[in-house]
Amino acid sequence: MDNKIIENLEQLKKMLVLLSEERKVVLSHHKTFKHVEKMRKIVNESLEMAGQ
Repeated sequence: MDNKIIENLEQLKKMLVLLSEERKVVLSHHKTFKHVEKMRKIVNESLEMAGQ
């Protein structure tokens, strides 16, 4: 698997913790939406790389 895809998965793993019950800080709705959009971008990028 491409190293960039692995890096993306590690980044997503960390970002999901910020949205989970394990988080230490509650994010505002605005920050949560921004965070989710960034995660969607990472997923789309990874899917494109995997499809090539």
